[in-house]
Formats: sequence, C-alpha cells, structure tokens
Amino acid sequence: MNLKVSFKDCGKSFNRQWLFRNVNCAFNVNEKWAFLGSNGSGKTTLTMLIAAQTWPTEGAIQWDYNNQTLQAAQAFSIVSLASPAMELPEEFNLKEIISSHAALKPFSIQNPLDALAELCEFDHKTLMKPIANFSSGMKQRVKLCLAAFTDTPILILDEPLTNLDKSGALVFQNILDNYTQNRLLIIASNREDEYGICNRFIQLSPGGNVEIK
Repeated sequence: MNLKVSFKDCGKSFNRQWLFRNVNCAFNVNEKWAFLGSNGSGKTTLTMLIAAQTWPTEGAIQWDYNNQTLQAAQAFSIVSLASPAMELPEEFNLKEIISSHAALKPFSIQNPLDALAELCEFDHKTLMKPIANFSSGMKQRVKLCLAAFTDTPILILDEPLTNLDKSGALVFQNILDNYTQNRLLIIASNREDEYGICNRFIQLSPGGNVEIK
C-alpha cells in the first residue's frame, strides 16, 4: 500500500488572522504524528485539512493512494476520524450505528458490534439503548472504536482521552496497540499521555508559528 499526503505552502486563516502558514510536509503510511499546541492553536483545523473537511486559505494538499492522486472529495474514503466535536445520531442504538457506518465505509474486522461491546465492556442492554442515553465517556469510546475499526489507511484521533475515565483510557490504549499498524496515525493533543506513541511532531504556536520535527 502506498500512501502520501503532501502539504505545499499551506496556510489557514480565520477572521483575517492566520492560524498557521507555510506548512510544507509529507505524511506517509506507518508514520505516527502528533499535532501539538494550546487550545485554539489550529491542531484540529490541521487534522480537518488532512481529512478534506475544510480547505487551506493558501497552498495546496495532495492525496496519493495506491499510485493514484485523489480528488479532495475522494479523500473521505481513506480517512477515519474520532473527535469530541463529532456528533453521533442520538436516536440510533449501537447496532444501527454500526449498520449505517458500514454503508459508508467498510470495517477492517468481522463482527464490529461484538468487538466494540467487548472492548468497551457494554452489555446487551447497553447495545440496545439509544445513544442519547449514553454518557459523554461512553460516546467517546464509541467514536474511538468506530474510527479504529474502519478500514482506512489514515486514522486521526483528536484529543482522544476527552471525557474518558481510567477504564476508558484502557480502551484508547488497546486501540493504539492493536489498530494502528500499517496506517498513518495522527493524534491532535496538548496532553503527553495521549501522544506518547508518536515520533513525529508538528508544534503550533500563537501567531501562526509552525515547527515540524
């Protein structure tokens, strides 16, 4: 599998203020990146650019996958994303969520509902509840599992430990241990306990400064 996401002189501004500029970087399969910075520094925006859910104000992004250059609309098919800002359909139960998700993107494992129930320690009664009855921590576990189980070469986890207690943190660690191989992993974070697995970093600072290391 060949995968490369290239940023060429990318910048993003909001309300005439630059979050970042002149980002030149390539992201490849089997790399583990952390996007670091304080709240409002642009970490999430940078992940949204990779996921083709927003556009750069300047510069360009190119997605190359299996010897084909993808259009931005096609990039959706190669990215899985979990973020606290994401909304789950509140009226659905987990079986319905799994079914609707599979209609958009295939899962990499068989019986994802059973796998999710086991990893998150949800009993049968919980599986039948509408998501509206889940706590914020339970919803975050579901988001992480959906992203991890989806068959995509890019896995993006934005502030993954948000709303998770100690048992929820074990779910996150299990995902890092078992569902990040042969993928490009990106973690947007300002917490060291979230990005310890990463060995490449983009540090975003106030004023639009970017350090890549």
